[in-house]
Amino acid sequence: MNSPQSPADVIRDRKRFHIIVSATLGFFALITVVILGRGLFVDVSKVPSALLDKPAKAFVVDWLSPPALAGVENATNLRLADFAGRPIILNFWASWCVSCRAEAGYFEEFWRKHKDDGLVMIGIAIQDTDADAKRFADFFGKTYILGIDRDGKAGIDYGVYGVPETFFIDRSGIIRHKEAGPVDTKMLAEHLKKIL
Repeated sequence: MNSPQSPADVIRDRKRFHIIVSATLGFFALITVVILGRGLFVDVSKVPSALLDKPAKAFVVDWLSPPALAGVENATNLRLADFAGRPIILNFWASWCVSCRAEAGYFEEFWRKHKDDGLVMIGIAIQDTDADAKRFADFFGKTYILGIDRDGKAGIDYGVYGVPETFFIDRSGIIRHKEAGPVDTKMLAEHLKKIL
């Protein structure tokens, strides 16, 4: 028969138990902080897209710019399929996006320089209103093809998690590069080489 523990033994066992539990909880708290802290410093714009080297997703969105601008006068919707066989730079943007404002002039400058080279540039406004998107396009003098993704399907299909995001699609319809965040003419020129 076991002899009953003395009050000093009970106190010592409880202290030991509390120390073990506290150390275990502290260890798991430290591991959690390290894992979460590491995630805070990951640059999500550098995470490669699962769509790279895969066929670009077909989309149908509403026109924001006149269809005549794209040479498809009778088209009721802006469709990626209408530009098959041509290199495409596809940009998702929004009028409320500060970074989109920063890159707007670069896109227009690049378009004017390369529009006679067979390049197609398409800008699709997402999470936006027609009026705000048109006002933005007018303010920045956008003359390339513009659409608006009213139901959000195109943005979802391309895995857009924030604007701006730009996809470079080659003549075969394969996505060769994705840039998350604003671009400038130097970056556009660098990635254009991948789709020509």
